[in-house]
Formats: sequence, C-alpha cells, structure tokens
Amino acid sequence: MKAIKMQEKEISSEIEELVEKGIQALKKAGFKTTKKRREILTLFAQNQRYLTALNIHNALEAKYPTMSYNTTYRNLYDFVEVGILETTEYQQEQLFRYDCHVTDHAHHHHHHFICTSCGMTLLLDACPMQEITTDLSEVVVESHRFEVFGLCKECKNE
Repeated sequence: MKAIKMQEKEISSEIEELVEKGIQALKKAGFKTTKKRREILTLFAQNQRYLTALNIHNALEAKYPTMSYNTTYRNLYDFVEVGILETTEYQQEQLFRYDCHVTDHAHHHHHHFICTSCGMTLLLDACPMQEITTDLSEVVVESHRFEVFGLCKECKNE
C-alpha cells in the first residue's frame, strides 16, 4: 500500500466526528483515550481507505520514535474488537479501515472493491449470496464476505 502522512492542517468537522465516534466506542469498551490512539483514528478518518499496520506505524514513527510496531498492531486489533475498524486480508497482509457501520449512516449490506495499490474502496451493491444455488438448508450461515481486488482509476494510470 502507498505510504500515508499525518495531515498537519486543521481537521474538518467530519473527520473530528469520526474520530470522536471511535474515542467514545473505546471509552465504552473500557479502553483509555491516549494521544496515540486518537492520532491512529485520525489517520484512518483522513484517508478513508484500507491501510496496513505498517502504513500507520510509519506515519507516526517520526512523532513517536519509541512506539513499537507491536503496539501499533495491538491498537489496531483493539479497534477491530471494539467495532471501530474492519479488517480484511490481501496477499497474507492484514488491511484495516473504518468500519462501514461507523462511516455509513445507512447501514446497508454491501461488499467492496479494494485497490491493491492505494487501498481505496468502492461499495459494491450486488451480493453473490443471492446467486448461490447450493442447498444450504442443512447448515447455518453466520456471515459471508465478498471482496474484489484490483487497481483504481488513478493507480492503473500510474
């Protein structure tokens, strides 16, 4: 994934609202609010795409040179556990982004196209579960995932 930087400009009200939703979810789950956690959430809110733990760690490394990669990773999984971030895997690497239930007020069922270069996502409204003809009456389907990976318009033209 492409590198990211913490944007030093003033944070928009939309970004601040997303960060605050995350902070409130952490508090509700019993986690402390730290400056590092707030900045990790800010990076996700500013970028609105899938990011790797390494993207986050590298973006914060100059400001927090003693912060370990394991600390970054642990925080991301805490955010997933609380429901702030969602995760997927591509080529044996975990990718993280704000959970759609946090960012999308409609809460509708959907799937994603994910750019393998920059992590940008597009919502896919179609669901392949509707096309399955296999008899599933003997099992209980608890969840499903469908993701399409490729290059977005900007990345394919680079």
